[in-house]
Parts: sequence; C-alpha cells; structure tokens
Amino acid sequence: NIFFMNILKNIFFKVHYIGMLITPYLWILFPNIIWIYPIIILSWKINDNKCILSQLEEKLFGEIFLGPGKKNFVPLKHRIILYVNFLLGLFFYFKE
Repeated sequence: NIFFMNILKNIFFKVHYIGMLITPYLWILFPNIIWIYPIIILSWKINDNKCILSQLEEKLFGEIFLGPGKKNFVPLKHRIILYVNFLLGLFFYFKE
C-alpha cells in the first residue's frame, strides 16, 4: 500500500510540476485552451491565492510537489505569467 501511494504521489507531483511549466503557454498550440485560464485565475482569487491542487496534495500526501514544508501559495510572478499569457491568448484568439 505504501509502495502504491509513493507511485501515485510521484505521478501526481510530476504532472502538477510539468503542468505548472507548460499550461501558461498551451494557448500557442491549442488556442481553445485559453478558456481554462479564467477558471485557474478565479480559483486562486477565491482561495486567497492558494493552489487547490497543492492543497489536495498536502491533504493526500502530507506535502506538496515543491517539497516538504513548502506552502501552497501561488507566487505573484507565477500569477503574472498566467495573466499575461491569458491576455495575449485572448488578443490572438479574437484577432483571428
């Protein structure tokens, strides 16, 4: 059971990490994904700039993908990256 949980934790953490890196730029390849960004942004706003996925990780595994002791607060620079990409994506989405 512990072995299975470690595998599940590693998969969950890796998917979250990779998603954090590529999600802001997915609109370039898949323009329709732009409509997921407001959902992410609203979830941060409603949740005091905390990541719901990180909170789920903490509840399930006792830590988040950034490592033990890290908080699930989304830093301002990460929020700005998504805001800018959302605005750029909207511009290009409606331009075409």
